[in-house]
Amino acid sequence: MRPVVMALLAFVGLAGCQGSPSLFGPGLDLQLRVTDAQLQRGGLAADEGGPVVSQVQRPQPQVMRGEGTVMFRGRLGPGGVALHIQAEGDPNHWIVPAKGFDFVVADELQWAAELQFSHAIQTDTLRVFVQAADRDGRLGPVTETSFSILPDVPPARLLVSLGWDAPVDLDLHVMLPDGTVVGSKNPNSYEPPAPGQPPPPPDEWMQGGWLDFDSNQQCELDLRNTEHVMWLNADPPPGHYKVFAQLFSACGQASVSFVGVAQQNGTLLERGASTLYDFDARVHLGDGEAPGLLLLEFDIP
Repeated sequence: MRPVVMALLAFVGLAGCQGSPSLFGPGLDLQLRVTDAQLQRGGLAADEGGPVVSQVQRPQPQVMRGEGTVMFRGRLGPGGVALHIQAEGDPNHWIVPAKGFDFVVADELQWAAELQFSHAIQTDTLRVFVQAADRDGRLGPVTETSFSILPDVPPARLLVSLGWDAPVDLDLHVMLPDGTVVGSKNPNSYEPPAPGQPPPPPDEWMQGGWLDFDSNQQCELDLRNTEHVMWLNADPPPGHYKVFAQLFSACGQASVSFVGVAQQNGTLLERGASTLYDFDARVHLGDGEAPGLLLLEFDIP
């Protein structure tokens, strides 16, 4: 029986794809991202009499915004070979394949997913819907669960994100209306008090826009392939913003494709996408030059 079931897994890429083709990009504008999953256009479909999701486990029911290694697992009912996942309010959803046999219930397959929760989530609870699919793409009933969002990290008032598809050192740079650039060389727009002034509170630095992480720095690959610049504790300055992507090093890769998005209070402002090649990394920027390829622009009133 096992060789037959494993053969069915080859159909996972087709499960539920009719009318909802795969999308390019890491889903940066979604509240919920799923590591190594396939992004699908649109929401979950109506029950077509397919298999059920027989078990849903949330080992960590309380999460923080920005948390990115939250395990989510369970079982698919007989005939299920893939799981569809969508957060309430997200326009698109994810598909993950079954992982293998459940040794407790012989005719069911296990599934597992690693969830990433956006800094742009505006609610205290995020409802998540799951749906099983069989080898023919026939979908079953939708099952609902939810995650409580801890208040430790407030929702981003402005979130600018860059995600890419290859192990390269790609850098996100955000130019503020006054010309300040936030990125790997200047990770925070906050200006500390001048020498001789009283010291600021310990968390005063969060009043600026700051870079969360410099991914794949100097080709020391962490494979996050994502960077964010965000304003959490203060409103971003009004005016015109520009977002750049700079290929600092191709790390032996021929090219990289990437997507950038900007969100204000959870609402998508602008999106951009492009590709850079290994020879682009050989261009070293001089003083006064734009910090990379202009990817998108937007205005904050």
